[in-house]
Amino acid sequence: MDARRLGTFRPELVRALTLLFPLLFPCGAAGTSEPSALKLLVSLEQPTITAPLPARVTLNLHNAGKQTLWLFRRVRAPFDAAQRILEENQAPETYGGSTLVVKLEPAGTVGSESEATPARGAVLESVGMPKPKLVRLGPADDYEEKVTLHLEPARSGTGGEGKPVWGRYHLSVLYRASFSNAEQIRNNLGSTLWQGEVASNTLDIDLLAPTAQGSVAGTVTRSDSSLITDARLSLSDQNERLIDQVRTDIDGQFSFTNLPPGLYWVTARREAATEDTATFQHVDVTADQPAATLRLVMLTPEIYEPQKVLHKPVLFLVTDNAGRPLDKVRLEITFSNGALLDDLKAETGDDGLATVELIPGRNFVTLKRRKCPDQEERADVAVGQGVDDFKFVFGCSKQ
Repeated sequence: MDARRLGTFRPELVRALTLLFPLLFPCGAAGTSEPSALKLLVSLEQPTITAPLPARVTLNLHNAGKQTLWLFRRVRAPFDAAQRILEENQAPETYGGSTLVVKLEPAGTVGSESEATPARGAVLESVGMPKPKLVRLGPADDYEEKVTLHLEPARSGTGGEGKPVWGRYHLSVLYRASFSNAEQIRNNLGSTLWQGEVASNTLDIDLLAPTAQGSVAGTVTRSDSSLITDARLSLSDQNERLIDQVRTDIDGQFSFTNLPPGLYWVTARREAATEDTATFQHVDVTADQPAATLRLVMLTPEIYEPQKVLHKPVLFLVTDNAGRPLDKVRLEITFSNGALLDDLKAETGDDGLATVELIPGRNFVTLKRRKCPDQEERADVAVGQGVDDFKFVFGCSKQ
């Protein structure tokens, strides 16, 4: 298989993930409550997949416990957290999120050769700028999230270069979550970010060999023609449904193969960028011209719109002077760095909580409530991944 595909199966990164796993996903970590209360059921859009098409899966998460849980979306591949820590050579100020480990095992005699390379799969990332959020899951509530999986069949030879073994496989996933500051949030707000691990049901899926020979290949460069070697390339169909992803190699090159004729969109985005760096082109793959070639040029972004900057989920708790949660408190939040202005609004519920996605940095918060004077606060959102939290005491509690 292509070692660049998804960047998921590089040996050195797998080793790194193995070392970092206990830190990133500590089972029974502080802040975890009723880990077995979360139940996971997965379903498939199509039980038969012809390569290189992906599997489209729906995750249905059910809270069978007695307390409200907060889930982090969107689910990602576990590889990325380890890679970012290695690349930055230090952990960010906060980190965490939800991840999905794909388990793909041959059914029956499929892939039974003694030297077969195991089948494997991974979550495809967001094509555009990620938009992480917190989802409130009350007791007996359900939450659905759709994910797209790239699946690789087992191979009959050694070293990953053998013949693919097509046929029926058993598919299941492990949903995991961990946060560096979950205990802090629990202590500050009394809120539970769900942490732990939950396994799904198992489904049968048939993986079929590709039947087409089309391809889309190219190079990603800067405007001065220098190569970009850390870009993620996403291939989508004419309806903008994600099909596959690869990363550029050391020569800034990429390729997608075994494609049927059709119109495709190719999007390039810098890895781990906190600003929108995406550039895209469309291309036709036809029977007469099955091999398409592209050159994508990524320009230095000039960001003036807040939706093009990576936001971070933040939980707010507003109480009165006695520590009682206050509902119907409006939060008007402003971020400005001179070139960029972001204005967001939220309102607390019966538990005094509100969640909103903010740009890391200094945010100014105005608390408003009927018959009360406005109260000014400040929320300094930390850099890094995961979730932040703030607790404000509102001096006026009139209804």
